[in-house]
Amino acid sequence: MADASWRDRFDLSGQVALVTGTAGQLGQQFARTLGEAGAHVVATDLELQRCEAVGRALEADSIKAMPLAIDVTNPASVRSGFEAVAAELGRLDVLVNNAGIAVFTPFEERPFSEFMRVLEVNAGGTFLCTQAAVRIMQNQPTGGRIVNVGSIYGVVSGDPRIYTDCDRRTSEAYAASKAAIIQMTRYWAVHLAKYQIRVNALSPGGVFNEQGEDFVRNYSSRTPLGRMARADELREALLFLCSEASSYVTGQNLLVDGGWTAW
Repeated sequence: MADASWRDRFDLSGQVALVTGTAGQLGQQFARTLGEAGAHVVATDLELQRCEAVGRALEADSIKAMPLAIDVTNPASVRSGFEAVAAELGRLDVLVNNAGIAVFTPFEERPFSEFMRVLEVNAGGTFLCTQAAVRIMQNQPTGGRIVNVGSIYGVVSGDPRIYTDCDRRTSEAYAASKAAIIQMTRYWAVHLAKYQIRVNALSPGGVFNEQGEDFVRNYSSRTPLGRMARADELREALLFLCSEASSYVTGQNLLVDGGWTAW
């Protein structure tokens, strides 16, 4: 009979997992993954109606969900939201910092306010939510796990040659915010280890989301595996970092990019 103990290490039954930006493409996948692993999912985003829609979809599949509107750039909103989770559910075991935005205006025309807004949401929101989560996790004997969603563009520059038919070009603001997230991950992994809190980053490559044919072709030709990722291909990597399967992993940036950064 096969030893099933390794499977148990992926089990999140009885645990509470909060996912920011849960109404987006990856956020919905992440929330469902953690819920299917047994977690009670706190589905957060800026608008309560979108959180509730995600919650209903999860509960339709027998996943416990708590919809919660949080503005990750507002310290008071973050503080009250996390306090509500602790009061209602009694704990917080997993935080996935997934909320993020990008800008697409040409660099030469970009106003400074736009640059700062990306940093405020992506890096600032990750800071505020991590700080709020630590206030809960540091008092738990089991600590907790924090996963920050980075990007390949936090590691390498975007390749302008792939954006021939796409207005949604990457930006230095987005890249700077994701690089900051990856570096904060390393810092927090070191400084929060005393609380048994593990902190890692998950950095996706390009995920298919109905982009133009030229873009998909260009991106795929630049990737060793020859295609863009499907959103569901990040699920198992996320679960690994959110569970006890990664009990000796902290301060790492797990790239799920089809080999993009390998050459």
